[in-house]
Order: sequence, then structure tokens, then C-alpha cells
Amino acid sequence: MRLGRGSCERLVPFFKFDAGIHRVVCTTNTIESIKAPYRRSVSARGHLPSETTTIRCLYIS
Repeated sequence: MRLGRGSCERLVPFFKFDAGIHRVVCTTNTIESIKAPYRRSVSARGHLPSETTTIRCLYIS
């Protein structure tokens, strides 16, 4: 329960924003969660020499 009380101080200011800002934050989190596996896949392979190689890498993962 201590964890919940400690994080409440950081969460409450979020609700003071307008609904439009809530939507942007939630949309951004969704986009980032979709992009994360691709980002990990590309960074694990290092430098990719061409756009075609990058697309193949993303298609495989």
C-alpha cells in the first residue's frame, strides 16, 4: 500500500489537465508501446546499410 500512496502524489496532477491532454498522453503511450519492439530489433542489429535492409529487419521481427 505504501507504493500506491507514494505514487498518488505524482498521479493527481495528471488529472488536473484537460481531457485533450489526457488523450494525447494516452495516444503517445500507445504509439510508443507499438514502436518499442521495432526499436529493440533495429538497435540489436546495429547499423543497417540501407532502407531495404531496415524494412526486411522490421518485417522479420
